[in-house]
Amino acid sequence: MRDFILMRRPLPRRTLIFSHCVLQVGLLLAGGAWLWRHSPAANGLSWQASWPMLALGGGVLLLAMALVRLFAELWMVPHHMQARRGGFAPGDVMTRAIDRRPAMHDPEQAWIGTAKPLDPDEGVVGQARVAQPRQPATAKRQPTSPSQRQEPSL
Repeated sequence: MRDFILMRRPLPRRTLIFSHCVLQVGLLLAGGAWLWRHSPAANGLSWQASWPMLALGGGVLLLAMALVRLFAELWMVPHHMQARRGGFAPGDVMTRAIDRRPAMHDPEQAWIGTAKPLDPDEGVVGQARVAQPRQPATAKRQPTSPSQRQEPSL
């Protein structure tokens, strides 16, 4: 039963919604036809004689439609769960280095706020903010041999 309700690969959402709508419309048509047959306009009885059967039929129709809706929601649970655990979107996480944050304490150095006049000597591109000079590509670290490696002690 658990595999039937909480499937690993559920039916597509379109299929579930389409079948739910078809079942609801089918119930509505079948219930409406049944209620019409038992109404005073179709069978010639008075309202006083036919209301118990109409009330019972209307209640059963509403109950059946509510149960179909509950089953449809139950079969949609895997889709709702997948939507919640979707993972990170590219714009969800934004990190900055501490030295690149806006200096809110110094309005002259803040990145945000009012527009500042541009120095004509600087042009469009200003000075690069580099904390350390670039290391040449040939000065890569040599891998340590196993005899020089020291394991951490507990």
